[in-house]
Amino acid sequence: MPVPPRRVLTYTIPSLLQKQVEVGKRALVPLGPRLVTGYIVGLLSSGPVDLQNLKPIDAILDSEPLLDHHMLKLTRLVADYYLTSWGLVIRVSLPPGIDRRTARTVEIIESPERLAQEAGKLSPLQREILTALQARRRMPLSSLKRRWPAKEVDRLIRTLVSLNLASLTYRENIPAVRPAYRSLVDLAADRAMVRAEIDVFHRRARRQASLLEHLLQSGSTITSAEAISIAGASGVRSLIAKGFIRQVMEEIERSPWEETAVAADSWPEPNSAQQTAVDGLIQGLNSRTFFPALLYGATGSGKTEVYLRVISEVVRQGRQALVLVPEIALTPVTADRFRSRFGDRIALLHSGLSPGERLDQWRRIKRGMADIVIGARSAVFAPLSRLGLIVVDEEHDTSYKQDDDPRYHARDVAMARGQMLGIAVLLGSATPSFESIHRAKEGAYRLFLLPERVHARALPSITLIDMREERAQIGVRGAPLIFSRRLTDAIKETLAKGEQILLFINRRGYARLLLCRECGFTLRCPHCSTSLIYHAADDKMRCHYCDYRERPPGRCPQCGGIACGWLGYGTQQVEAAARILAPNTTIARMDRDTTRGRQAYRQILKSVQQRQTQILIGTQMVGKGHDFPGITLVGILSADGSMQIPDFRAGERTYALLTQVAGRAGRGDRPGQVIVQTYNPEHYCILAARNHDYEALCQIERPLREKRGLPPFGFLILLLVTAVNEAHTQAKAERLADLLLERAGSSVTIEGPAPAPLYRLKGRYRWQILAKGHDSSTLHRWVKETIALLPPLEQAGVEIDVDPVDLC
Repeated sequence: MPVPPRRVLTYTIPSLLQKQVEVGKRALVPLGPRLVTGYIVGLLSSGPVDLQNLKPIDAILDSEPLLDHHMLKLTRLVADYYLTSWGLVIRVSLPPGIDRRTARTVEIIESPERLAQEAGKLSPLQREILTALQARRRMPLSSLKRRWPAKEVDRLIRTLVSLNLASLTYRENIPAVRPAYRSLVDLAADRAMVRAEIDVFHRRARRQASLLEHLLQSGSTITSAEAISIAGASGVRSLIAKGFIRQVMEEIERSPWEETAVAADSWPEPNSAQQTAVDGLIQGLNSRTFFPALLYGATGSGKTEVYLRVISEVVRQGRQALVLVPEIALTPVTADRFRSRFGDRIALLHSGLSPGERLDQWRRIKRGMADIVIGARSAVFAPLSRLGLIVVDEEHDTSYKQDDDPRYHARDVAMARGQMLGIAVLLGSATPSFESIHRAKEGAYRLFLLPERVHARALPSITLIDMREERAQIGVRGAPLIFSRRLTDAIKETLAKGEQILLFINRRGYARLLLCRECGFTLRCPHCSTSLIYHAADDKMRCHYCDYRERPPGRCPQCGGIACGWLGYGTQQVEAAARILAPNTTIARMDRDTTRGRQAYRQILKSVQQRQTQILIGTQMVGKGHDFPGITLVGILSADGSMQIPDFRAGERTYALLTQVAGRAGRGDRPGQVIVQTYNPEHYCILAARNHDYEALCQIERPLREKRGLPPFGFLILLLVTAVNEAHTQAKAERLADLLLERAGSSVTIEGPAPAPLYRLKGRYRWQILAKGHDSSTLHRWVKETIALLPPLEQAGVEIDVDPVDLC
């Protein structure tokens, strides 16, 4: 419900609706001139409320509550902790597209003379908008805002409405996503009566007689389409009118599954470390109390088998399990493994489903028809009434953090939900986050270790290639050096043995930027502080933040020179180079550009799994949890990118990324090797990854973070101040920083204000303030109370990110 943050509104209940009103249902309520969807979060029988000034609700939208007491409590907790709107969190917890919305339409009122008179007082941009509006006479407000800046459109419409030169009307739209139904035909009359009349129909209406005989013989309903094919549309209508048959509507489920579940022939036997983890987790499960645990296992150590065995016990007890994965690409892979073990009592929840499939899966879960739910971030709110276990796979992954409001972290929400319900929550990772491993070592989480790969397979050997020496030795100057000599030889040798290869570069597109070698000009996004990236597939320069696109210029726009060239490389250029290196090889590329199609993830992964693809090229999505037994060589083409990010977690993320990607090698019967190309081979996080030594990384990072009070030794809230005007943005940030400092106690402090690393995004300038404190509740209260002192217009330009995972 689009109301100011953290506000709960009160309405009266008309007598006709009193029996329908229940907490957890949705209601259609007036908000200004509009009718909008609201969520009933409580009922007041009496109290200090002025009933005369309250508006009545207009309608109840649900026959049964969508939100139970637990979900209302959880969403309220999330809203309070992340300093955001309760309504926004509730909306995230429900299937998208089910709310009713109102569309606003602007219509010009006939008065050409007055319009011409007022047009002279408008800005050039407003006159342009008015001209378009006059040509159409009537336009949706949303269409105007898609073409021109929203503020300019609103300013113009307010002026025209106030002068009675335009009207603004509201129209209620039905929900975009609704349950699906199919039309069926069944016998309405007694079967004996139908048999008695069959001969009459054979003489007068043979096709109608055929339909009646079909229904008598089948003894069940048929679809209306089948009935029409037998008796014709007029025949069906005639039989309905005579009372012989009836038309009924049946709700159908839009299934996300393409294939039926295939049961596994046998379960792999757990090794001693896996069995120890399973036994300990089942013991915690049976305690029926909050049991937070961390499963820290090497890549390929069999963490998923531990999940499966513990979940099997959960299901045996008549309870339910929720499994979270960080990437949509992992959902079908994980689901297939679970379906082979547990059959069809599994539901999926993620944004890769169609809106209808997502609604139907949510309804299945709500009705208790699924024992196991597998999904990405928002699945943490799945309406499971018998929840007994939550598993967060790859718990370190930053994809679990929502990057826009409400900015919740699914891993931490899972922990909060587990604590509320008194159940087990299992985090799993080969590279646990510093926060999780710290809590495990402090005793807050139970720690289970899987130090070795299954079947005693060795971890892959990792070789570092110093690209500074490589470039100097082979004399490459301007052109990008994609494959070192060692990696080139390894690719040829691996292909000759019939094995598979993974090439990793965490940058999509063809080239990182276009550089004029005469004047140094680089083509940048007009809306964001970033260079445009060249995509060869459509010959466009693109911004990866706002999706601005333009053709690459033939000459330098600044000096007119022709010595323009590409710098850096991405997945597209790597693919082109790989096709030259291995021309008769089957190559697939997996990045955001190649996985936009609905089944693209599954098709690419299936091709690799069946060993039809010999070389897989991809970004970080190929390095998360996938099990490709045929891959024996992993080439990490540039290990340095994530280390250059101005973020205190850069070293931790680089280690995790290298370890996870390297872990795709050697998961079958043949040993794996990893070749890492880097310009910083002596960096401690790269050395730690080469040696598979997480503790070495921790020993260096721990004192650095402890000294600055950074997680896990303190708590952070990032305040991002944004505005269209550069000077106003800085001034607002400085006022907020001064206000925070005025009210700061000894236990809280700030860093900043300072320009954000990404200084301009989608046309808005960005300044940031980092608030720090050793006590979470004190820090939250300080920030919340300070923000409340700002004027409402200034509050609207401040974005609050509690426990940020990205400071850029």
